[in-house]
Amino acid sequence: MTRAFWDSQFRFSEVIPDFAGYLERAERESAAFAADHDLHRSAYGSDPRQWAEWTAGTGSDAVLPVIIHGGYWRALRADDHRFMMASLRVQGATIANLEYRLMPGIRLSDVVADVTTGLRSLADRFAKARLLIIGHSAGAHLAISAMSDPRVSGRTCGIIALSGVYDLHPVAQSFLHDELYLTPEEIRDHSLAPDTQRPPALYVTGTAETHEFRRGSALMASLGPSHWHQIDGANHMSLLWAASAAMDDLISTLQSLEDT
Repeated sequence: MTRAFWDSQFRFSEVIPDFAGYLERAERESAAFAADHDLHRSAYGSDPRQWAEWTAGTGSDAVLPVIIHGGYWRALRADDHRFMMASLRVQGATIANLEYRLMPGIRLSDVVADVTTGLRSLADRFAKARLLIIGHSAGAHLAISAMSDPRVSGRTCGIIALSGVYDLHPVAQSFLHDELYLTPEEIRDHSLAPDTQRPPALYVTGTAETHEFRRGSALMASLGPSHWHQIDGANHMSLLWAASAAMDDLISTLQSLEDT
């Protein structure tokens, strides 16, 4: 019963109608964005997945939006999340997209290190800008995890955490255990809790999400300069487009947290 319950919270291929259709839409729209924009790429490591890319925006060079994709730390590609860059063009003179290595070929500490190193490299390259990080699902977990590095958190003006998974104990009780092989030490070291010392964070979920994702975001928003925001009708995948459509308002809410 425990395994069946947690699978019902995390196995989106069964929980979300037309889950594959969302993946196909993301790939299609991202390819169209790439065809219409000049994308520049730089490696932050020797592995083919250790790279960041960016394109020109129309906003200020004081802010650098950075997208971190999800996929339960073991799937998906940054290439297929380029479509989200369109909603951020007015927020910065440059918009970035970050890729990282995947489990189980590496461990979770390595994935966190990749994202942290990638964010450092972007902060160094765009020295005038503060980072505005937009992470989805595992990408939200990785964005928050990277805040343990002062070189990253000190350059971050805020985080929009889209439907993140922060407590790894339930993850290890689900089908994902057979793919991730999380150790007790990884569960302990990489589960996240509310923290008053992080940069401002807006935790966003849809009202059609499973309970565990809404619970986790509500808990994370319970301390510090943070807020839990729900988007009516959005599920874990449709949230990507719903949040993109509401991005200006989400960033305005995030900025209000920074000002308090």
